[in-house]
Amino acid sequence: MRVIAATHRDLEERVQEGHFCEDLYYRLSVFPITLPPLHERREDIPLLVQHFLERQTTPTSPRAFTTQAMDALCAYEWPGNIRALQNEVERAALLA
Repeated sequence: MRVIAATHRDLEERVQEGHFCEDLYYRLSVFPITLPPLHERREDIPLLVQHFLERQTTPTSPRAFTTQAMDALCAYEWPGNIRALQNEVERAALLA
């Protein structure tokens, strides 16, 4: 079995503070994958937006964003990372 876990917290720091189980930390950190926040890899945003649009199942859902809308999505800081982007794309698709 493989477990993939994600967090926005520094787990090593949390272990040192006694707020995260040391044993679990070492079990999860066998092969860490560090992914920069979305605002540091803006080139991924158009591909992610297209993916989220394609997941919309209604025949009237939009299939693309305007250039101006895509520029706005790429310029935003995305503090909630990909989940926030996904929510905005789904909201826009529902309201379109």
